[in-house]
Amino acid sequence: MAKLKQAAAALCLGVFALFALHAVARADVFPVGIVTPLSGGGADYGIAFQNGVKMAAEEINKAGGISVAGRTYTIEPVFCDDEFKPDKAVNCGKELAAQRKVRVIMTPSSLAAFPMMGFNQQQGFMLMATSQTPKFTTLGNKLVVRFTNNTDRTMEPWVNLVNAYFQKEGKAVKKVAIMVVNTELGKSWADNFARYWAKLPGASVVGKASYDANDTDFYPQLSTLLPNEPDALVLTTVCQPSAIVIKQARELGFKGPIINSAACSGEELAKLLPAEQTNGTILELSGWGADDPAITAFKKAYQDKFNLTPQQISGLGYDGLRWLARAVSDAGSVDDATKIRAAMPAALAATKTMFSMSNLDQAGDIDMPVLVGIMSNGKVTAFSGAK
Repeated sequence: MAKLKQAAAALCLGVFALFALHAVARADVFPVGIVTPLSGGGADYGIAFQNGVKMAAEEINKAGGISVAGRTYTIEPVFCDDEFKPDKAVNCGKELAAQRKVRVIMTPSSLAAFPMMGFNQQQGFMLMATSQTPKFTTLGNKLVVRFTNNTDRTMEPWVNLVNAYFQKEGKAVKKVAIMVVNTELGKSWADNFARYWAKLPGASVVGKASYDANDTDFYPQLSTLLPNEPDALVLTTVCQPSAIVIKQARELGFKGPIINSAACSGEELAKLLPAEQTNGTILELSGWGADDPAITAFKKAYQDKFNLTPQQISGLGYDGLRWLARAVSDAGSVDDATKIRAAMPAALAATKTMFSMSNLDQAGDIDMPVLVGIMSNGKVTAFSGAK
């Protein structure tokens, strides 16, 4: 009987020790919420972002994790599929904040960022987004950080650069028609583009049509726009729907160039469409299109790891998590979003990003250079305007 009691006691101690070890292990993990489309019309885009985040997390953890107030943490990205739908993004954000106690959520879309801005301060988490729309940083939310360009800052120089490229190539592109995706970013990007395009000598916007990124039939919008004889067609969303629009526009006889926002990068378009349909497509690029050793190395490592071609959003996910890791370490806290946000400006200055991000301000904006990408035979080259 005594031996039985001793065995039972040992078992209890063993179970207690197991739970204690599990608790310690969990305490050494810093979870980061990642709200991104893993299914639906933006799945390729969302998975590309997911993979970039995974690469950064693995590199950081293999190097020993992050040191926070004398303790070492591993980074654990916690992914939630928003299906490219605002209501799903809300569910993701609330679940991650309440159940996983995340203090930072990253997302690659305005579609997810804006609904989560309605409760991130109340729930106590910082929201990092690749939203380009100016409104993201003008609503007074003290826990937001943008890790891409703000179109209010970069649209005018980018439009001028697009025009300079057309002039260099001897292409008379003056009239444009714009497909406006029905998101906050889609509207603000299209409005900014139209404003600065119309300032160019002889340039005009000859039509706009709204569309949904989850649709597959864009013939009605194109049938409204193309009779206005635009020289170029402007698209404002991710590659999957953009590819469908391009295909259908070509079927309707449109032969002019396509201009696409930064939501789509050329590598994905090249995978979705034959070269003859994408040749001459203009893309909004950051340093991604430049011949930079760090970006070249990242693209190769990504290709080797996932057997997929990386997209610009992959690199942004990678840069964003690396920046965040430095800020958490500098903040000395894994559970205070306000302290982490306060550490972000200095952390950015100390982090060498592929996209040359700099100067995070109080509102949450950064500086980031933009380039013009040009597709030719499935490849993307960059035009900076420099001679």
